Amino acid sequence: MDEPEKSCEAGACGASSVPQEDASPKRPETLRGAVNATKHRSRRRVPMVVLVALAMALAAGTAYAAYRVYTDMWLPAQQAQNEQTVEAPEEIIYSVETRSMDVSVPVDPYDAPGKREAQKWYYPHIEASTQSDAVDKINAALEESMRSDVEKTNAAPDAAEDMGGAIVFICQYRSVTLTYIDNDIVCVRDQRYDTGWGPHGSTTVTGCAYSLETGDPIDPVSTFGLTPEQAKSAVADAVTAYLATDPSDVLSTNAVVRDITNMCLMSPALGSGVDVENPLDGCSHFYIASEGLVFATEDHQMGSYAYGRRELLVAPSDGSLAKVGDTVAIEAPMGFSGSGQASSQ
Repeated sequence: MDEPEKSCEAGACGASSVPQEDASPKRPETLRGAVNATKHRSRRRVPMVVLVALAMALAAGTAYAAYRVYTDMWLPAQQAQNEQTVEAPEEIIYSVETRSMDVSVPVDPYDAPGKREAQKWYYPHIEASTQSDAVDKINAALEESMRSDVEKTNAAPDAAEDMGGAIVFICQYRSVTLTYIDNDIVCVRDQRYDTGWGPHGSTTVTGCAYSLETGDPIDPVSTFGLTPEQAKSAVADAVTAYLATDPSDVLSTNAVVRDITNMCLMSPALGSGVDVENPLDGCSHFYIASEGLVFATEDHQMGSYAYGRRELLVAPSDGSLAKVGDTVAIEAPMGFSGSGQASSQ
């Protein structure tokens, strides 16, 4: 009885334990294999993930480096280059100094032989904020023209017996005044009084414009934008407008207009009834003032000598309140009375 129980127990146990003995060893093997397989697969996948991560990091680093190069180096350099390209040149600032020369002027070789008068003749000297060959050239031209007349007047005889019986014309007074300047041009007004010791001398007013780029003389008319025919027409309109309110004392308006327009574009140095011994290069009967383009008449052109000369506006500047036919008055520097006679000193 003990054995069947053992057999039964063994048999029962044996019947149920066989699969247990088969299954229990396989479960650990299956689990271990799964783990090992997973580990094996993971070991195969890790390098790919690392490579992808490294590639992404490298790409991000490269992009950031490129961005820094662009923002820190290329962009500022490009902006600086653009600014340098469009940056305007430094503006030149001009100023004007009035200079003078001492002159010894004969009073009258006939009525006051041996008597001379000390005067100062004035001319402008232009200063530029930066070195300018053009300004140097203009200053040299103004100074040389003035000095030439000063030397001639200083050397002029002051007694009739020293004149050798000839009529000697001398400049008794001269003044050059700057009337207009901008970034491109400068214009001067040249007034002089010459005499041959007759009843009276002649007062002449001329103008000359200069290029601040080259220093060369330029025509005030063309500088103001007028053709020769337009200038003639403008002068005729100005003279007509003026005479309408202040008629000539001896001449008709038509006669005055005809005479002036026939000679207004001639160079004063070529002879239009005025003796100008040492004019500025390129001088004309026109000059530019703040009011606009001005025409200066000569003695006897608008009437008698007593009627006098006129300086008339022929083309107003933009924004000017002046109108065609208005007179323009430029104050003479000290030492000149404005009547053609130098004041005593």
